[in-house]
Amino acid sequence: MWTPRTSRRARPLAVSALAMSLLLAGCSSDEQPRPSAVASADQTVAQQTPTAATTGAVTVTSTSVVLGDPDAPERVVVYSDLACPHCKVLHGFMADDIDRWAAGSDVAVELVTVDYLSPRTTHEFSLLGANLLALVAEDSPEAWPAVQSALYDLQPGSTTDSALTVDDLVAVAEDAGATLDDDASERLAQLAYSGWVESVTGSAAAAGVTSIPQVFVDGSQVSGESHEETAALVRAAVGG
Repeated sequence: MWTPRTSRRARPLAVSALAMSLLLAGCSSDEQPRPSAVASADQTVAQQTPTAATTGAVTVTSTSVVLGDPDAPERVVVYSDLACPHCKVLHGFMADDIDRWAAGSDVAVELVTVDYLSPRTTHEFSLLGANLLALVAEDSPEAWPAVQSALYDLQPGSTTDSALTVDDLVAVAEDAGATLDDDASERLAQLAYSGWVESVTGSAAAAGVTSIPQVFVDGSQVSGESHEETAALVRAAVGG
């Protein structure tokens, strides 16, 4: 069980439960992303964008993170929102495959993290999580996959509220192996990557991705009757 660190100065942030009305087949967005109220009105937020670069098996692009060889002959693209329970379930079914593909040279896995749920629910875990992943992509990109999994593990339940602070979330990233700069909590508190998150989310919506999770293999959408079946179909589409 993860225990929040207590050495940092806490910045309270309430993270409420997901709305029970989320679609059974996935989470959807019918609104444009909106700015969050986490940063106070009198703060000057210096918007930042993760630097596009390759570190080990992780490549940061202008809209995503690619695991494995970015020039691999096959590509799996996964659109997800960290607050979406369906995305968490699909991630669980695909995690081992993603790790295996990332370690090879045949399949690149492109992960696109959107914020579809902050405008639809009362909590901000979606926007905060996407900002944290962008921060990790800038400071410690090799830890990005582990931080993503840790955030899914921390995802608020559908019936239980959780109270998290910005410093708690930074501690989660560091406990997952990320090496972050000293101003990481400040950047996350100010949602310094929200402009980038909004741009990524808008690009996904413009591409026709209006519900998540969605998975594409070499440009073709793959979808089963269940998340487990979707994972199996993706596996079959890339040859196992």
